[in-house]
Amino acid sequence: MASSPYIVTFAVIVLFSGMADLSIVLEGNGYSIVVAISKDIPQPADNGTELIDKLKDLLTEASAILFKATDDKVYFKSIDIVIPPSWKGTEASNTSTTSFQLADIRLNSDSASNDLPHTSHSGKCGVAGDFISLPVEFVMDSEETDEVKAKGLVQQWAQLRYGVFEEHGFPNDDLLPYFYRHPDGYDAVSSSNDTEIKGNLKSLSDDDCEVDEFGIISNQGECRFIPTATGQTATTSLMSFHWLDSVISFSKADKHDKKPPHRQNRLCSSRSSSEIMASLPDFDSIAPIPGQDTKPEFQLLQNKMIPVVYLAIDKSQPSNPNITEPQQLNIFRKACSNLFRFLSEEVPDTLVAWSTFENVDFSDIEGSYLIEELPPTRIQDGKQDLDEKINDFDYSDNVVTRDVSAVIRDAELRLSKYKDVGGSILYIITSNESETNDTVTETNMAEKLLLNNIKLVVVESGENLVKDLFRFSVLSQGSHYFTPFWESTAFFTPINTEILNDCQNGLKTERRMITIRKDSIQTGNPWTGYFSIDETVGSNTTVVLESPTGGSFTVTLTSPSGNILTLEKQPEENNWNDPASSVKVVWQRIPDTTATGRWIYKVDYDSSSCSTCDAEPEIHLQIGSSIRSETSTTPGSKPPLPTFHPWVSLTPGSNSVDLSRHPVVIQARFDYADKDRLGGLMATANVRLNSAVVASVPLFDTGLMDSDISKDGIYSGIFYPEANGIYEVDFHAVHGSSAKGSNRLLNSDQNSYCCGSSLPTTTLNNFEITVNEAVHFEVQNAPSKTVAIVSDFLGNTYGVDQNLVYADLRWTVPFNTISQTVKYSEDYEQLLNNFGSAPEATVEYGLLNDTEAGTSVFVYVSAPYTEGKNVYFVVETTGKGNTKTCSNLFWTERNPPKNVFTTPGPTTPSTTTPSTTTQSTSTLLTTELTELTTTEEIMSSTEPSTEISTISTSDSSSTELPTDVPTSTTDISTDPSSTLDVTSSTISSTPISSTPTISSTDSITTDSTAIPDSTVTTEPTTEEPTTDSITTDSTAIPDSTVTTEPTTEEPTTDSITTDSTAVSDSTVSTEPTTEEPTTEDPDQGLTPSEIGYIVGGVVGGIVVIGAITGGVIFYKKKQGGISSPSPASNSNYDRSNGREGGYSNSRYPASTPYTSPSGSGGVNNTRQPESLGRQDMNEIQSNEAYDNIGVTIEDDDMLMTAM
Repeated sequence: MASSPYIVTFAVIVLFSGMADLSIVLEGNGYSIVVAISKDIPQPADNGTELIDKLKDLLTEASAILFKATDDKVYFKSIDIVIPPSWKGTEASNTSTTSFQLADIRLNSDSASNDLPHTSHSGKCGVAGDFISLPVEFVMDSEETDEVKAKGLVQQWAQLRYGVFEEHGFPNDDLLPYFYRHPDGYDAVSSSNDTEIKGNLKSLSDDDCEVDEFGIISNQGECRFIPTATGQTATTSLMSFHWLDSVISFSKADKHDKKPPHRQNRLCSSRSSSEIMASLPDFDSIAPIPGQDTKPEFQLLQNKMIPVVYLAIDKSQPSNPNITEPQQLNIFRKACSNLFRFLSEEVPDTLVAWSTFENVDFSDIEGSYLIEELPPTRIQDGKQDLDEKINDFDYSDNVVTRDVSAVIRDAELRLSKYKDVGGSILYIITSNESETNDTVTETNMAEKLLLNNIKLVVVESGENLVKDLFRFSVLSQGSHYFTPFWESTAFFTPINTEILNDCQNGLKTERRMITIRKDSIQTGNPWTGYFSIDETVGSNTTVVLESPTGGSFTVTLTSPSGNILTLEKQPEENNWNDPASSVKVVWQRIPDTTATGRWIYKVDYDSSSCSTCDAEPEIHLQIGSSIRSETSTTPGSKPPLPTFHPWVSLTPGSNSVDLSRHPVVIQARFDYADKDRLGGLMATANVRLNSAVVASVPLFDTGLMDSDISKDGIYSGIFYPEANGIYEVDFHAVHGSSAKGSNRLLNSDQNSYCCGSSLPTTTLNNFEITVNEAVHFEVQNAPSKTVAIVSDFLGNTYGVDQNLVYADLRWTVPFNTISQTVKYSEDYEQLLNNFGSAPEATVEYGLLNDTEAGTSVFVYVSAPYTEGKNVYFVVETTGKGNTKTCSNLFWTERNPPKNVFTTPGPTTPSTTTPSTTTQSTSTLLTTELTELTTTEEIMSSTEPSTEISTISTSDSSSTELPTDVPTSTTDISTDPSSTLDVTSSTISSTPISSTPTISSTDSITTDSTAIPDSTVTTEPTTEEPTTDSITTDSTAIPDSTVTTEPTTEEPTTDSITTDSTAVSDSTVSTEPTTEEPTTEDPDQGLTPSEIGYIVGGVVGGIVVIGAITGGVIFYKKKQGGISSPSPASNSNYDRSNGREGGYSNSRYPASTPYTSPSGSGGVNNTRQPESLGRQDMNEIQSNEAYDNIGVTIEDDDMLMTAM
């Protein structure tokens, strides 16, 4: 139950309730929405009056802003505010139809998001999302105005309802950079605004933002653009710099900057927010209503999360005739009456229903057997009717059989709708003789009860206990009571007490299904597989095998320690213990507390003793486990079981998915400890139509896939149905590898947190869960055209060779891709708007034929080059139905360095490395040398290998190394001849001693230290091949004379330490370099994830610190100059004349020592942020690296959130 911290809450729908969007209603021009406050927010001393008032003020302001931003078209007309179940002394009305888990906006205490709102988004352009998380701290913040907060909330609403995205980048994010390299060659801010925004560049450490004469910002991780508080004229966009007073609208088609690599451009093909919104049903035929009062009507509600009590009474003749005696019948009546009295006195808002059943159900019509005589009714209102049902109850004459399986089947259909609003208790009173027609199996029904938050309480009477309902109660985490006959009401006392306690305290489901497998098996070809037990479960672990009655089946388990356990057959072996059943049930509980770790199961089938046995029978294996006793629930303790929440993107305003508008987005998240989300999972959604699996959809949390745009513990995939119908989705997740993060709202402080659009997740080792039939959804207008769009396209310029420009490109293959190719053009607009007719680039290295979703692609391409012109590249993907889409654009610099292209080889590298300048929609990771302290793990990569070669450049061009440097697949030899020659205009052709080439199998650690002005001598360094790690000490040196002393290399067995020095304007002299041969083990070949290298030297004012698989870290020297304030944005491009404009296309002059502006005039917020740390995000290019991406939120004042 949602109110309990212990329940596994499954956000599933039956009859399409509880899915996306159903609580949002657009009637005329006004939205009706639900806002709920989390049960984890304690009730304030004023009973929550101030919080509710501030929330109303915020929503009222947001309604007015939304109305104005949509040109007087839509606003919030009606808002239900749901307060927590435990709050008292309020004037809230009771509700049993909505809850926190079903709300559109959910107030919580979300420290993980830095107290800023964010949205669980669909990830697809134009597709509505799930919900908005709104931290209570954001609502109560008195330092920010209601207008600014309301604008931020409207930005979240646009992402939730309209499927648009933020139009800004994130500091230190390689994929969504805060600054990007403009085609004209300078660094610009990633944003889309309709006119110039004036402001200053300011470093977080209060130092200079370092800009060279070409407009390149070297300390981007520390640098922010601070708009001035007054004098702004830009009106767009609310999706970027929304806190400015002048910004009141969404981006428009005619004034939208298409180049910045923010999510809106990447995922919506560079279309503006207004263009996307105009195509949605909300704005199809709606007319402006100027002058409309936009103040919402508020209603305060409270769901106490009380489970529904659903009685199912057996009217068939009991097997023990003593039960029919008047005395025993009166005992039963009095026990029921006592229960109703307790509930009406203690929990008067409980909904109670009365139903009966008799005779065996031989029909296949679901819902026809259990007769509901009184529907769920508030006990205080319906107690008289219930008392009448009790007093009138009697057994049927001559009817002596019943079908309890059909009772549970019918009740589950009716009670599943209460799953997220309190759950339900199915209270069955029956005799112990039951028959079944095998339309319902025990394992399948146990899964459904757990899934839909239905607790089973069974009371059996009879002469002999046959244990079918006892076994079922164990599998479904229910309660079972048995007596031959009722001697007194005392037998019912603990039953009534249990039900009353559950109604008062809420249901606490403490069991989950670990593994569920249905498949055929053959003699001599056993099933084998694995299942995992984590630290939260392990008690009452059961293994159940359902199979045909013929043949012999044996289940063997191997524990993590290697102990072998063979399941013994139990005497009760038929489904529901019906002797006539054709389904055999073998089950056993593993003794004691199950060991954590990975278990192995094996199922053998032997048909030799059965001549009529099926050669390939279908069997069903189910493994479930309950919470460990040492982590059982105690007040205030950490919830022991993660809660699972699946979601499907229904079309707004409908109960189905209209494929003419969008595909099916399938998501799942696993909440843990109420606030954290589980990361590092491998998740899959198996989609079924008419019981047959039609697709197995991998769910990603990498931040690199279409629909999976954030690393945030939400696992996403896309399904393109081929036919109309009602589909079911089964989910499976197991601890494996993934990443974390989430898209956010950029706030006026702009300090937020390290490393981009990310939210932290937590890891639960050995976690595994299987949920069958978790989601049902209807599909209309199938089939749809498959739109497979690349959302993480990045690249680096290699150089020019023989009138061809070369670049390395990387991306992740999206869902349902049939083919992919790279196109190019020198005309940006032509390539963007007519990419289909553009010529194909030549793939010089790498392959494009692997189109499996999630595959990382890395290629070198070439295209004709015209001096002084950019060359633009795009990835064209083709989906089913020959639907073609394009990615965002990458471009090379206008004047790249000349560099002979050599096809990367798989052998020991040579002595040169290509000169590289990145002119891309993504800025490479750079920062001041004096700040650098990073540890880079060398991750597994699918990228090709290459050779180390000479790096050369001139001081007239910016030189950077690609974020993904292909590396050798073998040991890198430290041959003395493999030297690194570095030249620049300053040192002419004077050679600088190279750092040796090295072999590594583990990691690189780079330590950077600022050294005062001095003469620096590089002492001899002892180096040798390593199988462990490489430590690089890089030292930033101001103006000085640098002398490089001889370097001696000797074999070692551990690590290599390389000192690299950054040199400002200086005189450089070099001494001869002496290198001794190293010993190389020919048997120690390296995998791509084990290869790295470090290069050092002065390169046109740039010191190359290190290079690893997937990236290179480098830093520019600090520019000299006199003190002066940082210049304001000086873009004078005129959009009305068709030219790109706005500050994001401005070039800043070379920087001088920075002077902070006085007062608050130069900055919108005078709070001084702390210096941010740095975290390299290059690992995202390798699928193997996802589990190593971490996010550190380092500044509480940073305002950046949203999804």
